Amino acid sequence: MSWSEGYFTDVNYTHGYYKQLNPALLRLAVLAGGFAPPQHDTGNYLELGFGQGVSVNFHAAATSATYWGIDFNPAHVANARELAAASGAAVQLSEESFGEFAARADLPDFDYIVLHGIWSWISNENRDTIVDLIRRKLKTGGIVYVSYNVYPGWAPYVPIRQLMSLFKDKVGDITGAERGISGAVQFTKDVFSAAADYYKDVPALAQHLESLDSRDTSYIAHEYLNADWKISTFAEVSAQLSGAKLTYAGPTRLLENIAPFRFTPDGQKMLSQIGDPVLRETTKDFLTNQMFRCDVYLKGARRIPHGELLRL
Repeated sequence: MSWSEGYFTDVNYTHGYYKQLNPALLRLAVLAGGFAPPQHDTGNYLELGFGQGVSVNFHAAATSATYWGIDFNPAHVANARELAAASGAAVQLSEESFGEFAARADLPDFDYIVLHGIWSWISNENRDTIVDLIRRKLKTGGIVYVSYNVYPGWAPYVPIRQLMSLFKDKVGDITGAERGISGAVQFTKDVFSAAADYYKDVPALAQHLESLDSRDTSYIAHEYLNADWKISTFAEVSAQLSGAKLTYAGPTRLLENIAPFRFTPDGQKMLSQIGDPVLRETTKDFLTNQMFRCDVYLKGARRIPHGELLRL
């Protein structure tokens, strides 16, 4: 296996800022879920797989926390370090795999550990490494943010990824990265356009395929063409993170806490009758055809009494 471990590195990731990683928003999400957030907004913050480093540099420049970040792609790290030099922010950015970083002896304990999207694009071994790192290095009372592709929303589109990935492996690698990506998209559209029965059975498929035309090739490469690609359920992810003593606290997309905005009256009634939190969250995903979850977890979660919460 090469240094990339099957991750698509021929095209670099997109330049994007992700507000969900903002420590202030993470604290607000914890509070909105009815839990007590950390008592401070400083401390140590770690972003795993920071891509081009836009978010970690924004946050390092704007707050007084000590920021750490890793990414195994040297092109990403070089860009992120240029941003850090331009802002003068105190941020420690390193080019390492998850395993290499987790084995370091100089790591502090972290108040925040965040990973945006990468949970869906890495191997089971790397997911286990991340859980172990969180278990050992997240402070009691600390926050974890994890976002990932989820069922049932992704279910109709799994065959798209399978065909695009196979085309890339068999044909795309000999045409160059950019042409290989566009070729994979066009080939997949042609195949499914010819499959009238499949289109009839999955009405949303055509619209999803057409939406790829407006997507940056960098996004398509990293969303569809990694060797490892896993669609999860909330139940699976929460079970894995429980190994690090984490408790689900709520979504970072705060409007998801307001039931009338998301669910029909029948859906609200159904949810009110479900006592188990894992089953309830999974049911929410099915009621809304969720494709992507943005979740906050706590180590040592403490619920705020309802009366006190109303006074905040």
